[in-house]
Amino acid sequence: MYNLNEKEIQAAKKIITAGLVKAAESLSFFMNETVTLKETNDSGSDFPLSLSKKADQNIHLLVTKVIGEIKGVCWLIFSEEEADHLRSAALPAEILNSPEMMAEMSDGIMLEVDNIISASVITQFSNLLKIKIHGGVPNLEKVSYPEMENLVQEQMDKERFLINFSTSFESSKANFNPEFVWLFDNDFIECIKKVALLEENN
Repeated sequence: MYNLNEKEIQAAKKIITAGLVKAAESLSFFMNETVTLKETNDSGSDFPLSLSKKADQNIHLLVTKVIGEIKGVCWLIFSEEEADHLRSAALPAEILNSPEMMAEMSDGIMLEVDNIISASVITQFSNLLKIKIHGGVPNLEKVSYPEMENLVQEQMDKERFLINFSTSFESSKANFNPEFVWLFDNDFIECIKKVALLEENN
């Protein structure tokens, strides 16, 4: 698996952070209150993943395929507690107080949050790398931590590059800290190298 150098990593992080800022703006509209991006911490490209704070919890794993000129997959990872907080913040009281409506809406809310966050970052990659890519229809899987690791491991091979980082979003109703795992093909590496070189020469 290829390892980016420091300048290339910074170029990738810059794009990701710009996407997450856009995601916070979209989440603010979705949740009808201000949501801010507090921090983004790069966890490198190591595997197994360094997601220890979620290791003993049920995982809500939202999977989005990257489609177009570069191929990849994005995993957005929430603990069950974080998922419950998001639902409570985003859904109106009449739904929260109805077990039938909650059963119908709870997974849909998580898929919509994934649409907002993943699509914002994918759009930034598309715009700044000057490539045509978009996210596929997301899928939600409820798994244990070992099951999640196995799912990621199955997708990995030596021709793909892994980015692993954590984020922190805050609002008056809920704070949530999704973990991201991105896996891209070699075309992504070449695009990032070109962007890093342009920034170095400017």
